[in-house]
Amino acid sequence: MPKPSHWIVQYLFAVVSMFGLLLVIDLLMRDETFARAWPSALIWAAIASALFIGTRYRNMKRGIACVVCETLDKK
Repeated sequence: MPKPSHWIVQYLFAVVSMFGLLLVIDLLMRDETFARAWPSALIWAAIASALFIGTRYRNMKRGIACVVCETLDKK
């Protein structure tokens, strides 16, 4: 089982990348202002990343095989 720092780094990477993606979508596709777009993008990125990393952690703890998880861990 990986150390807690492994999960923290993966969570932060997921939050930052998802936040950037959601912010760009809000700014370019929906013509939102930056001041109005960043809070919702950050909240959604934090929630979605927590679900993603939490599911990966639970599956690894239970020993459930996950092709996506194994592919991500090899990189």
